[in-house]
Amino acid sequence: MDSLPIISLEKLKDLSSPSGNAEHKQLYETCLEHGFFYLKDHGIPSELVQKTIEASRHFFQLPKEIKQAYSQDKQTVYPQTSRGYSPLYGETLNGQTGADPKELFDLGLERPPSDKPFTGSTLIPDNKVAPGFASYHYQLQEEIINKVVPPLLQGLAVALNKEPHWFDPYFDDPILIHRVIHYPPHLGSAGKHTDTGIFTILIQEYFSDPSLRIYAQTGWIYADCLENTFVINLGDMLQYWTNGLLVSTAHEVIHTLPHSRISIPIFVFPNHNTLIQPMGTDKTINSTDVMLDNFQSIWVDKSGSGRAQELKQ
Repeated sequence: MDSLPIISLEKLKDLSSPSGNAEHKQLYETCLEHGFFYLKDHGIPSELVQKTIEASRHFFQLPKEIKQAYSQDKQTVYPQTSRGYSPLYGETLNGQTGADPKELFDLGLERPPSDKPFTGSTLIPDNKVAPGFASYHYQLQEEIINKVVPPLLQGLAVALNKEPHWFDPYFDDPILIHRVIHYPPHLGSAGKHTDTGIFTILIQEYFSDPSLRIYAQTGWIYADCLENTFVINLGDMLQYWTNGLLVSTAHEVIHTLPHSRISIPIFVFPNHNTLIQPMGTDKTINSTDVMLDNFQSIWVDKSGSGRAQELKQ
């Protein structure tokens, strides 16, 4: 395989047949073989995506002291590393390669203050400080959570020979890690890792030369930027849920172009303290414990994200 398969979200919405259609079968084969694919026909306005990317670039161009006013240590959500601004070399996605040369800002679903991990409100710059940054991101987030996440979950359920709404009870109040990343010119990177959630929705800024590399069956390949598509990759929680049938796919970013790159991954997790029962077993895995362990691994132990320690390729 030298390019990723393309799946139509619109076709996945067709649930007229209990066993699904050809698109559901392609989704199953794609998830089984690759764990990464392009999603087209997602219904998210390209103008909104572009405005969000532009507002994000303007935020990262702000002086360091302004960005640091919204840093992780100023946040009130637990863990603090799940929200706010992190500077270059703040995050370690792979302990073997060390801290990543990238800036990022994390937000989530806006909720009242809570003792629940990953739940609450984000300290984020307003329009006076960073015009459009918060408003466009929250608008994009609402579109994603309403138009993309539910039909994609239903499509996965059908592909796994479950009834379409099988996942719904676990995602009626999901946790999102909504991230925007700024890769600087020439040296931006994110170490080899896997994501922890059920899946990740990645919005790539369009460039003719790609920076995202994924580990396919035949080795590492670059994921070209295709206009009006998102990149979807499976995470560790779906691997746990399917008892290893569908495997989270390793990936990394190597950005060497002479201009910066904006990337917007949205990591989708089930409801707080969801008990995942690997299919065909009586075991249970607490989803929030998995998230907390992963944040410990990334930000405290600095050994990496997901299955990073397994990745020797």
